[in-house]
Amino acid sequence: MNKKLNAKDFILIGVLTALMWIICMIISTIMSVAGPVTNVFYPAVAAIPCGVVMMLLLAKVPKKGVLAISAAIQGILFLLVGGFWTIPIALIIGGLLCDFAIMGSGDISMRSMAVAYSIWNGIFSIGAIVIPMRFLQSAFVGAMEKNNIAPEYIQGMIHITSGFMPVVIIIAGLIGGLLGGYIGQKALKKHFVKAGLVSAK
Repeated sequence: MNKKLNAKDFILIGVLTALMWIICMIISTIMSVAGPVTNVFYPAVAAIPCGVVMMLLLAKVPKKGVLAISAAIQGILFLLVGGFWTIPIALIIGGLLCDFAIMGSGDISMRSMAVAYSIWNGIFSIGAIVIPMRFLQSAFVGAMEKNNIAPEYIQGMIHITSGFMPVVIIIAGLIGGLLGGYIGQKALKKHFVKAGLVSAK
């Protein structure tokens, strides 16, 4: 199998990454409308359906660099819609780490895909929720106020991320990633067989 990414691979990465980002934005919007308590858990919930798409992408293009490129594209898209600056940084760092370290330098396996996606989503939860609301509160509040978010809502998000809750949010992100990877691999087993990642027996 050719390990180098080609034009067809890049097109598929772009299309499926855009689909993942759209799913994430829809879930984020729904959970933000529901309230600040649910809003902080959107990375964990979005990871489940997005995990199915990511596993499809990795089954179709089981090559090094796919997760990192997808993460970079999503980071740019978040910036374009006014996402807090820690989101793209977390996505890109997580994508590079998980793509080239967690999945290793040898052949990619289904297990390494699921673990890498889970850890990547945990890092996304840190960049999207924990760091802005726990460690960069002034900058976060200023950004939310520019988007005309009600002060009561902003304070509700900061309150829910106090105490031990950041740990819960990160763990939820990891679990959401594992569930998304597991469900995706179960649903797409035939694709993994065709890609040579699973025995056909």
